[in-house]
Amino acid sequence: MNSRSIPIPRSVGFILPLMMALSCCAARTPAVIESMPALYDPLYKPDEVRPGRLEYAPDRSTFAPILTERFPYPTQSEANSAYRRLLEAARPNPHYPASVWLFGCGPGALDGPTARIRHYGGPIVHCATDFLDAAGNRPRRETVNFSYYARAWHMRPVYPPRTTVPWRSHEHSPKDVWRWLPGRGRYE
Repeated sequence: MNSRSIPIPRSVGFILPLMMALSCCAARTPAVIESMPALYDPLYKPDEVRPGRLEYAPDRSTFAPILTERFPYPTQSEANSAYRRLLEAARPNPHYPASVWLFGCGPGALDGPTARIRHYGGPIVHCATDFLDAAGNRPRRETVNFSYYARAWHMRPVYPPRTTVPWRSHEHSPKDVWRWLPGRGRYE
């Protein structure tokens, strides 16, 4: 040690590295990383399904307010991650809604051509989904299918027919003229 060097007090020698370490922890991540969807979503199932009670996942995120039965569902944050994954695969459009909010969910997927619910063996659900704009307003609500594969929830929009299906016409069943006789089946 040189006789001309200035001695550093021990308190400054300890505080300086501590301040540098704390300043690194306080740095914020860029907004681009915050908007990226999670690579993997855990598969959560609500503990109970009771009317009027909001269910929480183990990480304290919420499920949709209305659930039909105890089944694996996406949470609100997982649904938004699935929506962002869907937007990454689509062409950019400034008119896309900013986020989604799940209103009610049930097991099975809504079949687009028949407008019926089909049940599958895996975690596939359909949810009444509110599409929200940047201000948080709800311009529309649609039924959306969510499926869990590759350790993540994926969103699949459904476009059911807007007209009545052909078998729901007002065609009456043929009448049996002998229906008044005892022993005949009631419905033939």
